[in-house]
Amino acid sequence: MFSALKDRLFGDKSNSVAKGRLHVVLVQDRSGLNNEEMADFRQDLVKVLQTYFVIDDQGVEVSYERESDSTTLVINTPVLRRKPQVLNGKDKTDKVTAQAN
Repeated sequence: MFSALKDRLFGDKSNSVAKGRLHVVLVQDRSGLNNEEMADFRQDLVKVLQTYFVIDDQGVEVSYERESDSTTLVINTPVLRRKPQVLNGKDKTDKVTAQAN
C-alpha cells in the first residue's frame, strides 16, 4: 500500500532522479574529483572531442566502472559526424588540395 501511494505521489520520475544523483555521487567518489573539478574535466573532454568530431555536447556522459583492482573511465557521447582531419591546427584536406595544384 505504501509503495502504491509513493508511486502516485512521486512517480517514476523521482526514482530516476534519485538514481541519477546517486550515480553522480559514485562517479565523483571513485574519481576523487569534487563538483567543480568534475565539471572542468567534462568541459575539457568536450573540447577535445570537438576537435575531431561534431558531437552533441549535452549528451556527453562520463562514468567509471570498477572491477576488482582496476577502474575504467567510460565516455559515452553521440557523434553526429567526423570533422575533416586536422594536421597542426589546419584542415588536412586543404593541404592535400594545395599540394595537388
